[in-house]
Amino acid sequence: MKTILVATDFSDASHNAFLYAAQLAKSFNAGIILFNAYEPAPVPVSEIPIPILTYEEMETRTQQLMENEKQLPGIDNQIAVETFYKPGKVTANILQAVKEKKADLIITGMKRTTAVSRLFGSTVTALAKKLPVPMLVIPEETPFKELSAIALAVETDAAPDSDPHLLDVLREMGERFHAKLYLVKAVNNRFQESYEVLNRPVKINKMVRTMDPAFEFVEGKDIPQALNGFISSYNVNLLALLPHQHALWSRWFYNSITRAMIFESHIPLLIIPEQHKNSISVDHDQHY
Repeated sequence: MKTILVATDFSDASHNAFLYAAQLAKSFNAGIILFNAYEPAPVPVSEIPIPILTYEEMETRTQQLMENEKQLPGIDNQIAVETFYKPGKVTANILQAVKEKKADLIITGMKRTTAVSRLFGSTVTALAKKLPVPMLVIPEETPFKELSAIALAVETDAAPDSDPHLLDVLREMGERFHAKLYLVKAVNNRFQESYEVLNRPVKINKMVRTMDPAFEFVEGKDIPQALNGFISSYNVNLLALLPHQHALWSRWFYNSITRAMIFESHIPLLIIPEQHKNSISVDHDQHY
């Protein structure tokens, strides 16, 4: 991992995500691209609406906010931080920035109180549907902590034509911190578990074989609750998802109970694209 792109809207959640990214970058000796997309509209910065500004005024203001961000306590001067900002729509510009800067990972913050649905429900969800690289979502109150246990929620094996480097970022993060990896499958009952024991995700297991993953089951129809229980019991501090697994993706992101669980999560969420560094489409857009 050489380049991390941090998408910021200068909120408290974004500040925390930047601090997390700085520590992660330090562990990998990676550089950071601190990115913001701006528009002349009354978008709240600190929950307080501001007047409509011209593009020139927004650029000047964004430049100053970027410099302020680089001066946050906890940002090591030895970490290479490049600021990058562009006018226009957020999602499209983030995807374009990833392409231009050849980023290996996107990091963004997640608010847990006001504006949660606006951040996660629009920008993050929109990005997750067409990610060119993995995206790490950091809850607002979660400080950086070296990874000790990772849970990768799996429902089916990777597709036969999946990129063999699909899980490289996950594997690199796990190996760097010597974290234990669990491949976690949710089942309704013990009969299904017996069946799944014979149908383990062979391709996924091969991609992360150097981490010697353990295959575990969580039982229950309420998948978020079951996974939360697993996270708590096994002291997991990173949860990873593969959005191309359509059934799990649907239950995870569009079921109201599941969304509530994600919003309440105290651990980072790594969303992995179906194909690592595939072509980027920038026609869809959302706002922070």
